[in-house]
This record gives sequence, C-alpha cells and structure tokens, in this order.
Amino acid sequence: MVIYLWIIFTFVLLVLTLKYYFGTTRWCKSTVTLNGRTVLITGGNIGIGKATAIDLANRGARVIIASRNKEKAIQTIKEINDKTGNDNVRFMYLDLMDLEVVRQFAEQFLNEEKRLDILINNSGIAGWAYKTIGSKTKQNYDIIFGVNHLGHFLLTYLLLDLLKKTRNSRVINVSSLRHLWRRSPLTYDKGPNNDGMLYPDLAGYDTSKLANVMHSKMLSKILQGTPVTANSVHPGLAATDILMAPLKSVLPEKLYSIVDPIFRFISLDSAGGAQTTIFAAVDESLNSVTGKHFGHCRLAWENKLAQDNKACQQLWDYSMKMCGLT
Repeated sequence: MVIYLWIIFTFVLLVLTLKYYFGTTRWCKSTVTLNGRTVLITGGNIGIGKATAIDLANRGARVIIASRNKEKAIQTIKEINDKTGNDNVRFMYLDLMDLEVVRQFAEQFLNEEKRLDILINNSGIAGWAYKTIGSKTKQNYDIIFGVNHLGHFLLTYLLLDLLKKTRNSRVINVSSLRHLWRRSPLTYDKGPNNDGMLYPDLAGYDTSKLANVMHSKMLSKILQGTPVTANSVHPGLAATDILMAPLKSVLPEKLYSIVDPIFRFISLDSAGGAQTTIFAAVDESLNSVTGKHFGHCRLAWENKLAQDNKACQQLWDYSMKMCGLT
C-alpha cells in the first residue's frame, strides 16, 4: 500500500512540475492599439494563429487570414467579429505547398492592400502531413520544409518592398522548441532521393523550424538600415493540433484517452501559446529589436547552428535558388 501511495505521489509531483515549467507562460502586457494598421497571419484560422488573430483584431488591426481552408477561415472570421466587434478581417487563399500559388497570393495582396505593418509567418505542419497530405510540395521539396520555411521565405521576400514602404513594420517567424533538436549542419545535396525529392537533407519538422530562426537572423541583416525588424519566436509547449495529431495517430485509443488530458493539463492552450507571437508583434520595447529569438515573452535559447552567420547566408542563398529568385 505504501509503495502504491509513493508511486501516486511521485506521479502527481512530476505532473505538477511539468505544469510549472511547460504549462505556464508570461503574458503579453502591452496595451498598444493597432487602429489603421494591417496584419497578415498565415494559418490564422486555427490554433495559435487563431488566438493571435483574435488578440490583434481586438486591438483594432485590419487582420488578413491567409489559409488554404476557406470554410474554416470564414468560421474563424465570424468568431472574431463576434468576440471583438472588429469587422475589418478578411480571408485570402494561400497554399504554401505550391510556390506558384504563393506568387499569385503576393501579387493579389500587393494589388489590393496599401500597407503591411505586421507579417506573421505562423502556418506550420508536422510529421502527420506525410500520411495525410504527401511527402513533397508541388516543386518536389519536402512538404514540411516547403510549407514551414520555403513558402514563408518566398512570401516574405515578395512583400519586402511593401513592408519597407509601410515603415516601422515587423516580420515574425513562428518557430518551435524543436528547432533545438537539429544537431547537424544543413547540407545541400540537390538529390533527388528515391522518391524524387530535391534536397533530401532539408526535410522534417526540426529542420524546418531551425530554418525559421535562421531566416529571421539573415533577414534582419539584409534589412539593416530599413524601418523593418525580423524576429523569431517559439510558443512553448502548446496543446495544438500540430502536437496532438501525431500523438493520436501513434498511441492506442485507450492510452491516448489517458495521455490526452494529462498532456493538455501540463501544456499551454492556444491563447497561452500565442502570447510570445503577440509580444513580438506589438510590444513597444521591441520597436528597434531585430534578429532575436523569443519564448515566453523574453529572449530564448537558440540553436548554435542559427548563430553561424555563414550557415544562415548559405540557407538564404539556397532558399533563393529553390524559390526561383536567382
């Protein structure tokens, strides 16, 4: 009996410890309003992106939700209207899996929008995409790397002139704690591999999230002397679909029914996970801060690979090549 009580006590203590370290976060305390400003959020129809969109709309911003799921986006926009009273929220179709569609989106955006104050590259997919979507983008790059990095890289590049014109604008790349898991330097053997995938080393979630941080680092250097800042963030451990879907797919149903509530208890919800993105987008203390990585509304650890200027330059050069910009 004593042994069982000790096991239960130890388990509860472990769960509470995990809750303390992973399920709590600093909240963005800025009261800045965004009346007259335009925000573009990729994947703003679900999870952390949706929570971010709600907050920024509540501050009075014109919010543009870019997504390939029109039905879900329209539902989200109605919810934002109801919650915030802001009816200046619109949907634009964007499929980050196809670079040609990204080009079309950018062209439409530049024709229809007069300014861009905040660009939030939020949309992301994880390992479950290989089973549900496929392994490659339209241009034969790894689907996860293509969506999480390349699509956003091209989108940002094509909107740079408008960001500069708007002045005091910000670019935020939403990365992940998982970017720390990539230990080996990126390599650029063009391939293809047996599946016809080009640049096969540039694959997987960890690599794509490292690329988000490296993209922000290099972008900040390229934008030196301009009124545009570029930073990356990680949301912390948040119980969103990008994490829960893989768990559900690999765990037996009964085990998942036990793990799910525990995991959600120790993790942040979408609103908590959105706080660092919101902080990077609006906080006055960051008006001239660029090239940094944030988590829990403060500076966060970075993978050493992202601190290598030559590696960041190399990723930029190959990303330009892969996107057909050189």
